Amino acid sequence: MSVFEQRFDGLGQWQTELSEAIGHFSEWLHGNGHIDAAGADRFARLRSRLSRREVSVVFVAEFSRGKSELINALFFPGYGQRVMPSSAGRTTMCPAELRWDPTEPAGVRLLSIATREDDRPLESWRAESDAWAWRAFDPADVNSLKAALAAVTETESVSLAKARSLGLADDVEDSVERLDIPRWRHAIVNVEHPLLQAGLTIIDTPGLNAIGSEPTLTLNTIPNADAVVFLLAADAGVTRSDVDTWRRYISPSHRHGRLVVLNKVDGLWDELKSEDQIAAEIAQQVDSVSETLGVGPERIFPLSAQKALVARVHSDEPLLARSGVVALEQALADAVVPQRQSLLADFVERELRELTSAPGEVLRQRVAATEAQLGELEGLRGKNRSIMTHMAGRVRAERDEFDRSLRQLSGLRAVFNRHADGLRESIGVTRLKRHARESRDMMSESRLSFGLNEGMNHLFRKVEEDIAAAGEIVREIGTMMVAMYRTFSRDHGLKLGSPLHFSLKRFRAEIAGIEALYRAQFGTSAMVTTEKWSLMKRFFETIVLRVREVYRQAGSDIDVWLS
Repeated sequence: MSVFEQRFDGLGQWQTELSEAIGHFSEWLHGNGHIDAAGADRFARLRSRLSRREVSVVFVAEFSRGKSELINALFFPGYGQRVMPSSAGRTTMCPAELRWDPTEPAGVRLLSIATREDDRPLESWRAESDAWAWRAFDPADVNSLKAALAAVTETESVSLAKARSLGLADDVEDSVERLDIPRWRHAIVNVEHPLLQAGLTIIDTPGLNAIGSEPTLTLNTIPNADAVVFLLAADAGVTRSDVDTWRRYISPSHRHGRLVVLNKVDGLWDELKSEDQIAAEIAQQVDSVSETLGVGPERIFPLSAQKALVARVHSDEPLLARSGVVALEQALADAVVPQRQSLLADFVERELRELTSAPGEVLRQRVAATEAQLGELEGLRGKNRSIMTHMAGRVRAERDEFDRSLRQLSGLRAVFNRHADGLRESIGVTRLKRHARESRDMMSESRLSFGLNEGMNHLFRKVEEDIAAAGEIVREIGTMMVAMYRTFSRDHGLKLGSPLHFSLKRFRAEIAGIEALYRAQFGTSAMVTTEKWSLMKRFFETIVLRVREVYRQAGSDIDVWLS
């Protein structure tokens, strides 16, 4: 078992044990009447979050850099041969997503490249089973698995006009009549594997040009990945397209989990040079890559994926050590596991602090009230009827005060509900649909870059206005609740503390990140080619889908806060 597998398995065990402990704690609180139904539901959502094990690692590189070979060496050496197609002339032509869903049979789902003619983003096609071709395989037969996976290398010959309409011939000269394009737009491989069963998703991207032409990769897959492994080749160095891809798609959206692999260093293993000379040459290449990409040399891993695979298949420990792959596995474990564990731990700590603050205060108030009542009962021992009459009058006065406070609370609740409805409406999906429709109308009226960008600008401007309006309502609710807490604390001696704070800052930052990725993709030329026009429309629909997810998550968090 590799270092990455050990650490990843440990993360899963930690999540399971923490979820079970929280479940026992929730049952105790609920059984003793210390939380209500809303609190119990929030505990259930917390455990549901802990039960999710989705972790994704994306491999990005130009053609023939060795991505698929590295995936074979890292995750599939147990088959004793190459599983992902990586031999000469057989390279990945479409994004391949390797995962495990126990509810579905083993096989490869393939989405036709023709779906690019539709503006809908990739995510909207996932649920349309009829749109996908199916290649089944026998998990126990490696040759069956290899034959099914070979589908990701398939191409088809089309006219130049057809290729351009699909956004796949932006730099092809007009003199070209036909060209080969990928047959498939996306592949989902459902294969049983210990890491995939534990929640890992591996994404093998095709050449760098595909990243810019598939909005889902740019706006969703790469920014949301737990780690991005960017491959270069020691024999080719850092090309202009490598630098462009790094700066446009990886560096801005990924800070913690980005790793650079300098592959094929076995080409530098010259028998006429000493080991020190070879090491010095590799170190020089690492320094050059570090300077060019602006990433620390500790994040760059010189290795040979091919030698690593051979070493694992033949159990050759010296060759495995020399291949350099073990250092990358350790870095992957360090990049993915602690970060995911830290994020989950912070989330759990924050949720538990909020969930337990109210029951703790309730318990303290119950104890104080009980002690006060015991004191009064002790004082009544042996007293006459007049004292009892006095106490009855006191109870009636307290009941009147309670009724008055209840009316006041009802009035506050009515105001609160109006604010809550306005908050939900201000960042609701209905508003986003209206913004998207207005932006589409603006974009359809012009094929000039200015008109298209103005449509995009309109969408981002309206979204920012929605978030700003929601933020203002959040502040109003917060101010009102602070005043109410103080009033009830003063009038009734209730130590309510301060109401929970809510911020839309992270949602605003996510929208800003989406906008930045869009800005990096499109220039400001006066005219837009047919390919760019088609690509921009697909980008727009993917952006709308991403923003809708931000609205949905913000709405969910707002509902929890309001409750």
